[in-house]
Order: sequence, then C-alpha cells, then structure tokens
Amino acid sequence: MCQASVSWREFRDIVGNMARRPEAMQYTVNGEVVWPVGRVAEMLGIPAVTIRSWERRYGIGPSLRSGGQHRRYSAEDVARLRQMIALIAGGMSPADAARLIAPSRTAASEPGALLAAAESYQVAAMAEMLDSSIESRGIQRVWNEVVAPAFHQLEQRFVDAGDCIDLTVLLAGAVDEAVERYIVRRGLQHHGSPCLLVPCPDERHTLPLTVLRAVLLERGIPVIALDAGGNDAAILAAADRAQPAVVVLWATIRRSGQTALRRRLERLGHQTLAAGPGWPRPDRELSDLDEAVAQVIAVCREAQRA
Repeated sequence: MCQASVSWREFRDIVGNMARRPEAMQYTVNGEVVWPVGRVAEMLGIPAVTIRSWERRYGIGPSLRSGGQHRRYSAEDVARLRQMIALIAGGMSPADAARLIAPSRTAASEPGALLAAAESYQVAAMAEMLDSSIESRGIQRVWNEVVAPAFHQLEQRFVDAGDCIDLTVLLAGAVDEAVERYIVRRGLQHHGSPCLLVPCPDERHTLPLTVLRAVLLERGIPVIALDAGGNDAAILAAADRAQPAVVVLWATIRRSGQTALRRRLERLGHQTLAAGPGWPRPDRELSDLDEAVAQVIAVCREAQRA
C-alpha cells in the first residue's frame, strides 16, 4: 500500500521548536526524540502531577525507557495526552476519555473515538484528534485508518437507523478543516505543471478531492483544486488556463453530461482520470485514495520527464 506520512524527523522539528531548553529536556531512544514528564507537562500546559495521576489511574503513560531505564514520553504518547485533554475540555470524564484513547486499544478504536466526540458535538475534541493524528501519521494513513472507517460506520448506522446525517456533515466539515490547517502549517505548495482536481458539474461532495490534494502536495506534486459548482464552460476554461499534466474528474453519483465533458477535455488534448463511484467501473480509473495517489503521481512524473 502506498502511504504518505510526516517523517519522524519533521515531527521532531515541529515539536522541538516549542522546547525552551531542548538540550536539557529531550532525549533519544532508538533514534526517536522523547521527553520526561516535566517537559511534557510544560508542552501541554498541565501539572506533572495530573499526568502522573492519569498514568496511575488509567494507564495513560509513557511507552519508552531511556538507557537508564527512566520512562520517557514519545511523540505518540504526547499526541495521546493532547487528545485526552481535548476530550476532557469538551465535557467527557477523564475515565471515559482514557478509555477512548488508551494505547492498549487497537487502531480500530480511533474511528470510534472520533465518532464519540461527534455524537456529543465536541468539535474542539474532533479537531484535536484529527490534528494530532495527521501531524504524526500524514493525511493518507489517517484517511485510510481513521476517517474512512468512521464514514463507513456512519453509513451502516444510516442504513440501520437513519439518524446520523448531521454527524456525517459534521465529520466531513471537521476533516476538511483539519486538512486545510495541515496544509497551511506545512506550507505545502509547489510550482510546475499541476494536477487539476475537478468536481463534475452539480457535484457537492468534494472531501475526497480535498484529501487527495493534500496527499499529492505532501508528495511534491503541484495541485489546483476547483471548487464545486463549476459548469462545463468554467471547467474547460480552467483546464485551458492551467494546462495541467492531468485532470481528475470526481463524481459521487452518475449524472448526464459528465462523459461528454470528459470527451471534450480529451479532444482538447488533456489527459483525464475518472474518480469516484459516480463513474461506471469500465470508465473509472480511480476507486480509492491509494489508487488515486499512485496513478496521479505516475502521470505527473511522466509529464515532468517529457
């Protein structure tokens, strides 16, 4: 599986910039920067006694040991504590928060934790979970391991009970905002012949394009993403001006005219890739995020070599 993530070196640089005395307050275990409880308390703005209490009561503690067998907090441990703080700030009890983010739980618990926060409209907690996960693992892994499974759970719930449309909208908005924050924080912008991401006319659900844009930017691919609402004329004009290496046409449901639009783009000399369930299988090249990332990068690299 092709996955993108923030390297540990980059993540260490981000967190390290917050340290007042990095030479005295951070250590290395197996090449990974780690911190003692006092430094973690400073980073998080909570008393060290609180962190020790959470470890004693709920098992939310450091996962690594230094050469002298001193227990140290890794970047993942700190991210987990940030999630707990956000959950508690949103009104959840410490015990419930610890249960949701406990490291002994499998990765499958993360979608559940995100949905639990959405259920009680704890928007700040959702943002904290997403920001921490994206920063440590990258957009592509978080989509595959957390966000997409959460949407699948909501889809099944809708089939069973039909009572979660608002949660779907809330989650989509939270993910979209988290991705945009990540792009801004990382300063992800590249120049050159771009990939043009296009929602087909009348398409409104564009979160997958937002995620694809971020992953491609992580990989060094220039990207231009059009907003929803454009008609054929606007899309053709954008392609003419941008001269993209490839145009990705996204559709969640099949609509009349989308195939004709694709043919018009190709007659004008633009390479196209069809993405999303709105395209019938014989015409759809891109069915999921991993496939989209791999194929778009291949096309763009080839265009750069040409």
